[in-house]
Formats: sequence, structure tokens, C-alpha cells
Amino acid sequence: MRIAFFWTPQFSAEILKKLLKIDDLDIALVVSQTDKPIWRKKIIMPTPVKEVALDNNIEVLQPTKLAGNTEFFDKLNSLDLDFIVVVAYWKIVPTWVLTANKYGPINIHGSILPKYRWASPVQECLLKWDKKTGLTIMFMDEKMDEWDILAIKEVDIDIVDTQKEIFEKFVEIGPDLLVDTLKKVSTWELKWQKQNYEEATYCSMIKKQDWQIDFNLSSEEIYNKLRAYTPWPWIFTQYKWKKFAIEKAFFCENQPDNAEVWDVIKTVSWEIWIVCWKWVLTLKQVKVEWKKSQDIKSFLNGHKDFLDYNFNK
Repeated sequence: MRIAFFWTPQFSAEILKKLLKIDDLDIALVVSQTDKPIWRKKIIMPTPVKEVALDNNIEVLQPTKLAGNTEFFDKLNSLDLDFIVVVAYWKIVPTWVLTANKYGPINIHGSILPKYRWASPVQECLLKWDKKTGLTIMFMDEKMDEWDILAIKEVDIDIVDTQKEIFEKFVEIGPDLLVDTLKKVSTWELKWQKQNYEEATYCSMIKKQDWQIDFNLSSEEIYNKLRAYTPWPWIFTQYKWKKFAIEKAFFCENQPDNAEVWDVIKTVSWEIWIVCWKWVLTLKQVKVEWKKSQDIKSFLNGHKDFLDYNFNK
């Protein structure tokens, strides 16, 4: 099967590495977003999927726009593709581009559709404390996540799973699920299933303020935010006018007496709590802006006054 992939992020790169080991696939082209500057030095770096493609002598195209790009469309047509596969490309792919293959454009989406359509399904399932998620493979067009479903594979969500662990589970199941689905589509063995539009739910738009910690929430809600936004962009508050990231924590069903919301407390067993509107958040690992990550005990060695701190004062 001859395929072009429209992919960009690290998740896509990890799946591509596994797909390269499968004999039945001929990956003719990788289409990725343009390279962008990263970090404070604004160094231009290739996208993760581009790096993997070039390391394996696969041609990479990075069109700045797709609409009206006839040269790009002619290139796709010249490759005699069986499939175009799109996942996390972060651009709308016009319908006329998606026609440049034999069997149909395929999309991989990180939820059990029709639940959590749109761009942040992994974060959404963690924020909602779901116990399962999965990958959905479907036909696609310009409408996001609305087309007929070809295959679904579920995975369990453990209480300690973050965004990182969910994507690792997707990398484990994704390649085999994709290849099996493409084979069945190409041999007409697979019947697709229409989505139930009445059951559709949508991801909320992630905004910068979502990363900020509000201890007026319950510690359970804050913990789910931490899971959803780890390893990027983390969750933050302010400590002495500097950004203070909580990188590892857990919620504890305890409501201390004589303590205010946002207070930092040390327990007799040397656990460090922050009092929330409901229950407490137990700190494990933190990071102050421009400093290294530290476990909470190491952090306290250099910040003795933290034990008397209130994040709202």
C-alpha cells in the first residue's frame, strides 16, 4: 500500500517509526507543517515527523498553504497513492487535496468518536476523569471528526496517567490498528459505520488561563488539570512574582482545620499540602521559573519560607 502522511508532532513521529518497520507499507511522502523557531533562542528546528522521515530517506513537503496549491496537488497525483492518512496535521486539508488517492483519505483521532470531536481530545478525557479513551480511524473531509468510522480501539486510563502516558498507549496500538484498517478498506472487507450526531460532544478550546492554578477549585480538579497538561504546558501559579509549576502532585481527601484556602502546610509525616476549596493537593515535584525541576524536599531546602506561604496573599 502506497501512502502519504500528513502529520507533524512527536506523537506522529513515534507512530511513523513503527510504521517504517511494516513491510506492507510504502510511505511515499510525509507532509508536515513548516519548521518553526523554538525555545528562547528562537532556533529554527525541523518538526519531529520531518526528522524521522529524513532519517529514513522519505521525501518531505511543507507547503505554507494548501488552498489553491495546484503544484502540491499535482505532486500528490503523480505518486499514485492508495491512501492519504492525516493525524494532528494542524491545518484544514481541502477536499480537492484529499481526492489524490485511490481508496479515500483516512484520519486518526484520539478519542472514541463521536465523543470529544475537535483538537484536544486527550486533554479533555483527563479533565473529565474518564476511565477509557481510544483511537478512532475514519474517512475524512474538511469537516472535523464527523465522517464514517472504520475502526475503534479502546485503552484504559489509569488514575496516574497523564497526557504523556495516553499518547504512549496510542503509539502502542496505533500502527497495527491503522495497517489492519487500511488492508480491509483496500480489499473491501470493512463496513464503515455512521456516527450518531446526537451523541457528539466537543472539546473545549484550550486557553492560556486554563494552565493557571486556581486553588478555589477542588484538589481533584487541579490534579486532573495537571494530568491533562503534562508534559506540556504544565500548570502554573505565582510564587514570589515568579512562575511556579507543579509538575507532580496528587489529591488527598483531607480538609485541615484552622487553615485557609491557598495555604501551604507541612504534615507530621512531612507531606507538603496546599489547601484547596475542597481537600488538599500533595506536592511531589515543582519548578520555579528559570530553575531546574526539584522534588519538594529539595525545593524546601532552598526555600524555608515556603512552609508559611499563602498563594493568594
